[in-house]
Amino acid sequence: MDVMDTFNNVLVRLRLRKLKPQLTREQAMGARPVRNPSLQWKVTDEELVVVILPRRGDLSGKVLGWLFMVPEQKPIELDELGSLVWHHCDGARTVAEIVEVLALKYKLSRHEVELTLTEYLRMLGKRGMVGFMVDKKVAEAAGVAGQDVIGLEDVATTQQELAVAQQQAAEEAAETKRILEEMEQPGVEPEQDEEPGETNGGGKVHDGPGSER
Repeated sequence: MDVMDTFNNVLVRLRLRKLKPQLTREQAMGARPVRNPSLQWKVTDEELVVVILPRRGDLSGKVLGWLFMVPEQKPIELDELGSLVWHHCDGARTVAEIVEVLALKYKLSRHEVELTLTEYLRMLGKRGMVGFMVDKKVAEAAGVAGQDVIGLEDVATTQQELAVAQQQAAEEAAETKRILEEMEQPGVEPEQDEEPGETNGGGKVHDGPGSER
């Protein structure tokens, strides 16, 4: 246990900080990890996942950013195993099901995979990269009644809210992809200066590929 863990435990005992929800092993294995839809991520040519993490938005994050010129965003590249886990954090599979997939793929014991996976998911959850979809009864037992999504409170606390956030993220990603594809199209000529009163034939002045005003 490090100093921060010790400090947090002291705050809990002094009732200065609420105890985080704790699940039983059975409940945790039945939870369904889901990626944070507010994060941008991509897959490299080597099929590794790169997740873009924003700088902490709290006071400490702002102070550190000002003092040490910390960039607004930080890319995190996951290794092969981490990338596979990330793809499986789709809200459709339980932790237990992901354990089975990894154990089969890497020819490892279920117990060994379970220890590794739960620790990795704990790290992702601590960074706000994933949350967990659970039954409402489980959430109530964990002290967060009314929720069925745990760990993504800044984005969603219910599956309905999560679905809306996921849809919005998908639409933004599709629009970004469309713009990039238009920019890469060959034969696109830069905007030409025009005489006063002239237009580009259709009465619209173009700023660039696919844009008009």
